[in-house]
Amino acid sequence: MDISDGVLSVLPMHHTFEFSAGFLTPFSNGTQITYLNELSGEELSRAIENNHVTGMVGVPALWEMLHRRIKTRMRERGDWFADLADNVIEFNAWVRDNTPFNLGPIIFFPIHQGMGGRMRYLISGGSALSEKVQKDLHGLGFTVLEGYGLTESSPVLTVTRPENKLIRGSVGKPLPGVEVKIDNPDENGVGEVLARGQNVMLGYYNNEAATETVLQDRWLKTGDLGKLDDDGNLYIVGRSKDVIIDSNGKNIYPDEIEDHYGKSAFIKELSIVGLPDEDGGEKIAALVVPDYEHDISLSRAETNKKIENSFREVSAGLPFFKRVKILHLTPFELPRTATRKVKRPEVVEMLQNLEAKSKNKTRITADSKGDDTALWIRKIVASVSNRPLSDIALEDKLADLGFDSLMFVELQGAVEDAGGRVPSPDTLNEVQSVRELLTAVQRVDKSKKLADEPKTIEKKDEEEIHVPSIIRRVGNTLVDFAQDKLYDTVLQTKIEGESNVPPHTNFIVAPNHSSHLDTGLVKKALGKDVAEQTVAVAAADYWFDTKYKRAYMNNFTTLVPIERTGSLRQSLRHVTRILEEGYNALIFPEGGRQLSGEIAEFKPIIGYLALNQKIGILPIYLWGTYEAFPKGTIIPKTDSLGAKVGAKVGRFLEYDELLEMTKGVPNTEAYRLIAARVQHEIENMRDGKRDKFDVAAVRKKWKAERRKTRKQEPVIDE
Repeated sequence: MDISDGVLSVLPMHHTFEFSAGFLTPFSNGTQITYLNELSGEELSRAIENNHVTGMVGVPALWEMLHRRIKTRMRERGDWFADLADNVIEFNAWVRDNTPFNLGPIIFFPIHQGMGGRMRYLISGGSALSEKVQKDLHGLGFTVLEGYGLTESSPVLTVTRPENKLIRGSVGKPLPGVEVKIDNPDENGVGEVLARGQNVMLGYYNNEAATETVLQDRWLKTGDLGKLDDDGNLYIVGRSKDVIIDSNGKNIYPDEIEDHYGKSAFIKELSIVGLPDEDGGEKIAALVVPDYEHDISLSRAETNKKIENSFREVSAGLPFFKRVKILHLTPFELPRTATRKVKRPEVVEMLQNLEAKSKNKTRITADSKGDDTALWIRKIVASVSNRPLSDIALEDKLADLGFDSLMFVELQGAVEDAGGRVPSPDTLNEVQSVRELLTAVQRVDKSKKLADEPKTIEKKDEEEIHVPSIIRRVGNTLVDFAQDKLYDTVLQTKIEGESNVPPHTNFIVAPNHSSHLDTGLVKKALGKDVAEQTVAVAAADYWFDTKYKRAYMNNFTTLVPIERTGSLRQSLRHVTRILEEGYNALIFPEGGRQLSGEIAEFKPIIGYLALNQKIGILPIYLWGTYEAFPKGTIIPKTDSLGAKVGAKVGRFLEYDELLEMTKGVPNTEAYRLIAARVQHEIENMRDGKRDKFDVAAVRKKWKAERRKTRKQEPVIDE
């Protein structure tokens, strides 16, 4: 590290690891140090991209997050791509370990560019780095240096040296002037790590008893268990106080067990601890935080099932005494210290509470069996959370059922589909329990029924119709010709604002919707070139319900089927792929054609997609199509010939503008706010106005609606 390097500081300065490795060391060598205004993903990316950063000092949680994001991006491009990338990563790791070459910066050039293109070292400390993460980052072409130490040793004792070869699992050799030895090693060479050197403290201030406990003849008793190889490299296997001792007296090291079970891509984080066993000793217990974003097409229940299956597979290959005996999943982050170390005592407490609930699980459903509305709301929650109805009680917390911002968006749609009404949609963001949800919604149509359990409808196997490529090409030409004639000759079409269509980026197209003529009119407004890159999402149960419709839609249109009755996450997965592949997505935010022709409230789904895919929205106002061909019409009326229709293309709402508008706003409200903004733009075009969208006024209005809703009594059927 010298004057040509630059370090990005991301850890708190009061932590001795950051103060030493991230401040004093670069400062004494004339190395540039960059500090963040706030620790967020965007600030981190911006700092790496725009500043001279050749090294970063971080804790394992940072590198695990980086590793997870890289892997997720690869997986989103297809399983085949991710599997291929894994093989290439493994190959480059072998090349680095056996030759002086590193192909990573060339093969994975986009990833290295995303890290600024100048990154020389990733320095990890504070706690143990997963061997899997270390190996993959090594294979990607990054040089990962792992250090080890304690605050009592100022703080670094050992560190791996910058080499092309990776010494897996090692925290390196002692620093110059530092001695390290293993006290009372067992048959595997494992014992407590002792250290001595000028950097070791003199003692604890005014606490002789504590000092005598950890210092003996200037040797610091670290409390960590480790072993040394023949070359003097240190390997840490765990904390002595964290070791799990089973009823047979066997020692089990939590870090080792975490490495075995933590390899599933569906696991965001996990902690292994020991819980008291009735037979004496301790039994291995795991608390897992699932990564529900790894595959958004899966429900939470399906993701949980994959984790459980992964644990069973891993257990089958381990000795019985090393197998996890108790497994619990939680949507909440694990409790951690300021340096991101897991607080194992708090994890033990959490697991004990979960075990107690599991053993004494009694659902309070008696009071709801005779109440249709309470049963109705429980069925809705069961459907959205993909859980059995028997698992849902009025007293349940929605957070405990795994609800996040997207599921609240789905919840609103589910309530409306089931014959309910949400007087103030924004109140859903404040609902804590199923019982509170009961007070926030109203059941207005009791004719709509829900099944007692979420069910998967098995589709009958039906032989699809194969359309030869020559027929497909001719058919597409005829369809394009007919569509041009429809809007150019049969109808009097007027297009305004074509210059607002962004030419060099993909986007979400969001028009109002009242007729089957709308999709073709939108594509007419976008222009031929952009229209060819635009995919319209359409209801699978309406447009793709027979093999004949599927044959036509799949071969002669750019419609993509979306399930209206299934999981919203599954539908979003399709749209996300469309956007990631560079296509535009045509989405009607009202959710369907409007019977009255009037503009209905826009659903927040477009807000979710815009913020999470970092993509802009193009609002388009359509007029005349309702009068020419309204919903319910099969054969056009005579006066539809020559009818006037048109489209006004509004100003493109860029992602940065939407992000700034929703800054500091809770996710659920932010999605709704973006939908309201798009609807406002379309209504402005309809009315010929240029009224400014007043965010503060809209939020104030929603707040007043929430207050009004809170005062209302829950609507319960008599």
